[in-house]
Amino acid sequence: MRAVDVAKTGFDIGWDFARYGRVLDAASSEQSVLAGYRAGREHFRVPQHLPDRFVSKWLQLRLNAFRRRRILDLEVTPAYLRRIDCAKCPITLIVMTHAALSESDWSVDRINNDGAYAPGNLMVMCVKANRAKGARGYRDVIQLASGNAQGAGRGLSKREWARLACVMVGAANLTGTSPTLLPLLTRIPEDSRAPLYFVFQQMLLVSARLATERNRVMKALCRLHPSSERSLVLRCAVERLAVKLKTIAYPYDALSDEGVQRPMRNWFVTMPAASIPGLLQLCSQYGAERCETAPPDAWALEMSGRF
Repeated sequence: MRAVDVAKTGFDIGWDFARYGRVLDAASSEQSVLAGYRAGREHFRVPQHLPDRFVSKWLQLRLNAFRRRRILDLEVTPAYLRRIDCAKCPITLIVMTHAALSESDWSVDRINNDGAYAPGNLMVMCVKANRAKGARGYRDVIQLASGNAQGAGRGLSKREWARLACVMVGAANLTGTSPTLLPLLTRIPEDSRAPLYFVFQQMLLVSARLATERNRVMKALCRLHPSSERSLVLRCAVERLAVKLKTIAYPYDALSDEGVQRPMRNWFVTMPAASIPGLLQLCSQYGAERCETAPPDAWALEMSGRF
């Protein structure tokens, strides 16, 4: 277990609740938190700042993590929560509300439930999706997405479970399994992990809209693959993708078209290993940030994210 000064951590949380003028439930808070809150109330007779929704969510995350003895990494700040925020839930696709006390409200949850509250392991989703996900792991979610699980449904549609599986697979830390070669059905959350095949699809989706971008990307991809025939078929698939994007409501649904997906998979699985760095470099121009072979140490997976 990671060493943490529990009393000081609790005191600091209570102190910040007082500093921002937030009300703390005395009945469900530990003595260290209450001690910090009382000291903060004495020190800050008038709240020093009016918290926005990111500060409020940060305070609540810290308190919830402390109660569960989960690590909340110091890099998780209100500014970080603002960075990963989004307007539409990537699972249900609904426009999220704020403080409406409804299932459409925004929430922040860990992607891998066995990890800490740390950068890369947090995402914004609506309350409905968060409640449905609960304590489920990736393998549970993929079963629900396939419709093979007993009592499939459980709060989300089959398609919504499939979107959640896309989000979770990169954080699942699966070892000894085949690479993920499924369609990318939703936006990859900001700062989260994703399989290379998903990043590859994301790049093609973004670049497909404009002919100049399509041509530029395809020229670069042709240089990475020895088979001109497979690259030509891939080019046709990307052209098909561009056409579908003009009529489809949610762009990622176009990637589930088998006429698009099959050539992508064939090109990807036959690409030489020596071309992977070049593909990563190309993907970085469309949002991919870094390549990690394992989840970050900050997730503390060996300790289930606990202190």
